Amino acid sequence: MIPLTELESDILGDMAWDSHGVGEIVGLIRSANPLYADAEIYRDLLELLTSWIDRGWLSVVAQPAHELPVASIADLLPYLERHGISAVSLDSAVPLPEIDLTRQAFVDVEWLRAVQ
Repeated sequence: MIPLTELESDILGDMAWDSHGVGEIVGLIRSANPLYADAEIYRDLLELLTSWIDRGWLSVVAQPAHELPVASIADLLPYLERHGISAVSLDSAVPLPEIDLTRQAFVDVEWLRAVQ
């Protein structure tokens, strides 16, 4: 069994139903940690995404290239790193992609299968 934080469990439960924009993930992190500064939100976002990408749990929802230069999950972290903390600020104008759980997430996290 893979240990998950309460926040990770909440986000996975939400994402089991449909894809989420990275901005929605930022909002969930911010809601769970209302006293966090943008730097802390950004740090937690990168840690969560890195962990889930390494596990093979995420894919990027296809979008026209002229709208967003993130064609695959391998492009996501470099894109966020290029934009830095401004990507998570409340008044951010940085377009953020939509992501979805892969089949591997449902294999690795048994209770997700019951949510589907």
